[in-house]
This record gives sequence, structure tokens and C-alpha cells, in this order.
Amino acid sequence: MINRIFGSFFMGFIFISILDFLYFIGLKLHYFDFYKIDVYFNVLFVDNQNFYIIVPLSLLVGYLLMYSSFVKIFMKIYIITILLFVTTLYEPIGKTLGESVFLKQNQRYKLGSTTFSGDRLYKGRNNIYIYRKDLKKTVKLPLGDVENITY
Repeated sequence: MINRIFGSFFMGFIFISILDFLYFIGLKLHYFDFYKIDVYFNVLFVDNQNFYIIVPLSLLVGYLLMYSSFVKIFMKIYIITILLFVTTLYEPIGKTLGESVFLKQNQRYKLGSTTFSGDRLYKGRNNIYIYRKDLKKTVKLPLGDVENITY
């Protein structure tokens, strides 16, 4: 019984990680690189994981794909899901998905005595990336120095 649980979790984690990797590689290629956000893939990948969802989902997917009586049906569903996640490698889809997840438009910020407007592209561990329309470029600022004044 314990072997089945660990086996299900391990295999499910591998299956879920494949989907997760495809999702984040699409975002990195078509959203982060497009806006020139210099975040390492590993940091992006780890910082944006929801382990409260991945753990039970890994166990469920592993069990369904290994021990269920409907293994063939679930494997077909999984392959279709992989094909859906591969679509993030297509530029318009990857960029749109990144914008829907990370972009916050028309925010006001204060840096020292300067107030400016911009679109928040990504808020990382140490930096915030803001697209300034007036400058037509992405600005990287230390997280502690910038105050968001949009309420």
C-alpha cells in the first residue's frame, strides 16, 4: 500500500512537472524575454509554484495514470493536456498567458520624490519590473525602493 502511494506520487510528480515545465518555458520565451525581464528560469519556476496544489495533484494524477482501471482513458487525456500546454510555445499564446497572469496595467508608483505611471510586468524576489509607456522600455527597480500608490 505504501509503495503504491509513493509510486503514484513520484510518477504523478514527473507527469505534472512535464506540464509545469512546458507552461513556464512558454512564459519565459514569449513574455519575460519579450519585455526584457532578466529573471533566471529556475527562480521564475520555483517562485511561482503552488506546492499546496502540486502535491495532491501529483498523487491523484500518478494514481489515475498507473493504478486506475481506466488507465488508457486517462493517458489519452494526459496526452491531450500535454498538447494544450505545448501551445504556450506559440508566441501569441505564451505572451497572452503571461500578461493574464503577471501584468497589472496602469499602476502608479513612487520612487523617492518621483511619481510615475506604468504597467507592472513582474514582481520578483528582490526587484519589480515596470513597463514605462512614456519611456517605451522596461525598468527594473529594487523592490524596497518602490512604493505602489494605486489603490
